[in-house]
Amino acid sequence: MNITTESSISNAILIAPYQLNIWLGCFILITGNISTIGNIIVFSSRSFRNRACTIYLLAEAFVLIFFFNFVLLTRTLQKGFQIPLLNRYDVICRLRYFASQYINLLAINLFIFASLDRLLSTHRSPVYRQLSGQINLAYKLILVCTIIWFLVSCHRFIFYSTFTGQCIAQDGVYAIFDNYFEAIVSGLCPPIIIFILAYSLMRNVRNTIQRQIVHVHTEHTSRSAPNLKFLRKTDKQLTHMLLWQTLVAIPAFVPYTIELIYINISQYWSKSDQWLAWE
Repeated sequence: MNITTESSISNAILIAPYQLNIWLGCFILITGNISTIGNIIVFSSRSFRNRACTIYLLAEAFVLIFFFNFVLLTRTLQKGFQIPLLNRYDVICRLRYFASQYINLLAINLFIFASLDRLLSTHRSPVYRQLSGQINLAYKLILVCTIIWFLVSCHRFIFYSTFTGQCIAQDGVYAIFDNYFEAIVSGLCPPIIIFILAYSLMRNVRNTIQRQIVHVHTEHTSRSAPNLKFLRKTDKQLTHMLLWQTLVAIPAFVPYTIELIYINISQYWSKSDQWLAWE
């Protein structure tokens, strides 16, 4: 009976990753495409497309379309439906792992630019406020970060291959470097930066509201009351949005970062088949 129970638990552990990749992968693929297409439609409208912030978010939406329909799709097919696209075709292997890092870094960078633009627009200093909302600057920054992250990530297209029958990084120093680089740059830095920007933006909005209140009391006019009401509503919306963004960012980034570090630390440990199945 103990052998049967142990075998049953082991089988369940082995099957669980495939089922999770199938169901969660398909769910995120469908909802991700729907939400991203919705963002493209909204941000392409006449009332939004002439703002620097929405240019960043629109570019991010186009980038995420490729992420969902190539990076996530190939992962779901490979690790969910067990279709060996990555292990069988070297070109797909190289492209997929290059795109997974490149598109992820580019999308995060565009979101950070959008948040930074809103942060500057609410700054107390007129000099900083003038830096926000510049459409020409937005296009230039998008081009620059597209080129920079391409150069930073292109090593994956060279050092990933299916030479051993699996789509993996070249063994040795490069594999360690690649894991730690992804853990720090793709996993650890984004939630920290997002949290700092979220906190700073909420603080700037609240300071703007306080200045508006002083202005209303000083001028003894109700003409600014609609602006005050709008700012309060915006502050509440920003607080909720950025809180959810922070709550989503932490579980989305941190566990994968911990996993990458753990893999590097424990790669030479002696592990049983059961322990490997749990991993």
